[in-house]
Amino acid sequence: ALYGSNAIAGTVNLILKDPINNSYEFGVNSGLIGLGLSNARKMSIDNAVNFNTSLVSSDSKSGMSLFGFYRSRDAFDANSDGFSEIPTLNNITVGSRIYHRFSTKDKLVADFFTINEDRRGGDRFDYPLHQANIAEAVTHNINTAALTYEHFFRDKDIFSIYASAQRINRDSYYGAEQSLSDYGNTKDLSYATGIQYAANFKKAELLLGVENSGSWLKDIKLGYPDLDSIIILNDSTVEIPSRENTLVADQSVITTGLFSQYEFSIAKFKFSVGARLDNYAVSNKQNANTAISGTVLSPRINIKYEIKEFLQARISYSQGYRAPQIFDEDLHIETSGSRQVIHQNSTELKQENSASYVASLDFNKKLGKINLSFLVEGFYTKLENPFANKYSEPDESGKVIYTRINAEKGAIVQGFNLDLAIAPSAELVLKTGFTIQSSEYEEAVEFDETSFFRTPSQYGFMNFDWRISQKWSFSSSLNYTGKMLVPYFGTELAVPEEGELRESKPFYDAGVKISYTVRLNGAKLQLFAGLKNIFNSYQNDFDFGIERDPGYIYGPMQPRTIYFGLRFGNLL
Repeated sequence: ALYGSNAIAGTVNLILKDPINNSYEFGVNSGLIGLGLSNARKMSIDNAVNFNTSLVSSDSKSGMSLFGFYRSRDAFDANSDGFSEIPTLNNITVGSRIYHRFSTKDKLVADFFTINEDRRGGDRFDYPLHQANIAEAVTHNINTAALTYEHFFRDKDIFSIYASAQRINRDSYYGAEQSLSDYGNTKDLSYATGIQYAANFKKAELLLGVENSGSWLKDIKLGYPDLDSIIILNDSTVEIPSRENTLVADQSVITTGLFSQYEFSIAKFKFSVGARLDNYAVSNKQNANTAISGTVLSPRINIKYEIKEFLQARISYSQGYRAPQIFDEDLHIETSGSRQVIHQNSTELKQENSASYVASLDFNKKLGKINLSFLVEGFYTKLENPFANKYSEPDESGKVIYTRINAEKGAIVQGFNLDLAIAPSAELVLKTGFTIQSSEYEEAVEFDETSFFRTPSQYGFMNFDWRISQKWSFSSSLNYTGKMLVPYFGTELAVPEEGELRESKPFYDAGVKISYTVRLNGAKLQLFAGLKNIFNSYQNDFDFGIERDPGYIYGPMQPRTIYFGLRFGNLL
């Protein structure tokens, strides 16, 4: 992607549409997680409620849409050891989009949404966090606003200017064995503002733009009463020392970019040539010596050749990069009674660069009454200075530092994928795809291994949708995940600190859903029920107990789950 007003620091990217008519919809969904999983303590309840509505003025010049979402999920203990594998979740999201057309050539759009979410894993969920044996908990408050103005020139040229901002407040606790010292708080303020101009010609299109974005992230470890250092005199407490807040990260990232893209056609060829020039500056007040800046040119080119009306060939080349900055996921701390994993960047970390090549053949044709689409695609990506992890030895408290470094040599991700879509009619559609790939460092890194961890070499999907009648519909899905390498530092090892590399089994995550829709005057009511992960294709070797390896989790997100619900609205 080039840029956009809804892309804020890579954290949330909601693509919203202008309402075009008056509409409303309300839905309720309830599920039971862990149906038939013999080792589980009990099933987990997962409830969700959502709504959306839109209002459009009689002259269609103004409109507003509102949407909301609520979800509540209990923790799930897959192996009955008293500690959760799936955390509790409580989420409330509310948002709106408002637009107004000043004329046929001017439009102003405002977006806003807020997310409040609590997640907690571990045990003793009815106790305060520091009274649990293990607790990993985060509370997010996210507020995002965006404003976009568009003006049309000539027939189809569009000038747009946009600004957006996002504020995140994150309270966290990653602790074990009733620790008071593991509370934290993160504040992240980010913005993006830019200008774009899209010019349309007879056989060509030109896009020009500039964007400036930035973020300020501050993470602190909160102070606490140090009960281990109580000063006692004559059997009476004299003083309980109080530890001050500790700064973990205080980072700012400012990026300014120029971009352009030109598309034109010559006979059966269509060319798309573009480039993005970014200048970034990353600084961390915690360590002034780690300030990093860089200027990166990221070109791209795409060529399409129309062999036949129903058959196109494409080749493309593009470059990209990742700046050496702290990301939100780096602040997550994996915790158990014996092990606590903290992520940090090396002071010598350099930007990661990528160069990608893609070639594909795309077939789309109607054979009789059957619509057939087939895509075969090959891809090759070379990474320079790829990010990798270096493990430290555990200290006396079990704390392990995962330091993000640059592998001395590069890495290569390559493979091919096949996609097939068959639609005998508008009521019957089958889509399937399969990917075979390899993801390898050019030299051994962790565990003297070159393969990327938790990255399967094979994966695929299949979706089947059948509209049986005006009232009944049926759908099914299958997601295949191949074997992958997963590090393990758990209690089954004689020396857990040394760890071992395990190969997971393949997973076949299948699901079905059936729905019934009936008209109620000017609206429709839809009742539905379904089953996720029918075969219970789920990790079956979770680590056990308070000394568990907190990072040993892989595969499908949840075991067999039965769900049911309803939707009510005028545009179902």
